[in-house]
Amino acid sequence: IGAEEIFSSSGTSDRFSRVLKHILTQRSYYPLYPPHEDMAIDYENFYTYAQLPVTPDVFIVPSELRYFVKDIFGCVCVNPGRLTKGQVGGTFGRLYLRRQPKAMDGGGRQGLSVAAQVVRI
Repeated sequence: IGAEEIFSSSGTSDRFSRVLKHILTQRSYYPLYPPHEDMAIDYENFYTYAQLPVTPDVFIVPSELRYFVKDIFGCVCVNPGRLTKGQVGGTFGRLYLRRQPKAMDGGGRQGLSVAAQVVRI
């Protein structure tokens, strides 16, 4: 996604945060349309399985890039990093989740308390 980005007006200098914003605002695991010409996409399955109908509370996005925990649009995004790096230990993510009691008015989503950390081995 980052390689296909041609303009950045989000005010965010962090490239991975911009990519996460693209995924969450376009509500798709593959938010490039049209797709890269080398990408073969089965559109029947794409519309069934690659859509994000709601913004998730927690989004785990493993990557080779540096580990992080970020709040993007109210979604806790975690890149736990690699558990091992060659012969040495790497990092892993630890999440503590707790649902808040449902609001009495019945409107909106149920609250979630999230504590996240990346632990180095």
